[in-house]
Amino acid sequence: MAAQLSAGGMRIEAYHQHFALDNVPDGEWLSFVGSKGWIALSHNKRIRYERDELDDLMTAGVKAFFIVGKGPHPAFASAFLRNLHKMKRLLRKCSEPFVAKVYQGRDDVELWVTYSQWLESRKAGR
Repeated sequence: MAAQLSAGGMRIEAYHQHFALDNVPDGEWLSFVGSKGWIALSHNKRIRYERDELDDLMTAGVKAFFIVGKGPHPAFASAFLRNLHKMKRLLRKCSEPFVAKVYQGRDDVELWVTYSQWLESRKAGR
């Protein structure tokens, strides 16, 4: 997927360039991404509901796009590339950390939760 994204014009730092495959907890790689000021791309759409991982993402200051849909990695890369202009627009519009959904089956990017919304939910005890 990284090669396809790179060929499509995105500057990519693939997970495997920095970590052994599938053995680093989400909190660790998210902290690494946040420390670099990078944007995270992932398929783990459940992170919005996994409190510890969402906490890690927000406290690390990460802006993240999660692909929604099932399919092979080339289909995920195609969806990111098709929606790149919408992703860039959201990055310009939203200065705080966030999680957004990129849909594989349609051309759409949807803001899912912002840092402010996450912080309010933590204050409310949710």
